[in-house]
Amino acid sequence: MAEIRTSAGITIHIDAGNIGTLTGGPGGTMLAGLGEAVTTAEAPDALLLRLGLGADFARLTRPDGSPLWVRGSSVSLVRPPLPTEIPPGGTAKATLVVGGGHQTVAEDVAAVLSAVNAHGGSL
Repeated sequence: MAEIRTSAGITIHIDAGNIGTLTGGPGGTMLAGLGEAVTTAEAPDALLLRLGLGADFARLTRPDGSPLWVRGSSVSLVRPPLPTEIPPGGTAKATLVVGGGHQTVAEDVAAVLSAVNAHGGSL
């Protein structure tokens, strides 16, 4: 069990083992995999360190250049992106399935496999 203070100032209690991805942005850090959207002002790296989860998450890059942290053991599939998943500019080189959701990243399939498997994945 872990406590997270949301961007709205509410303290919630979560099972940190269910966090599948984190994304950072101007609105805060978005946590996915908890059954509902949770946003906190805590920086992704600091949050993972506080929760003792740093070794479980690979840091990748979204097509827009923003960081994406992915729990290695939550990734069930890695493949080249479909044409519809490549944004203008063609910066997408791999797509991951994490907890039933798709995440497209700038790293190629080999780099994603290496990063995911180094952080608890088994692909």
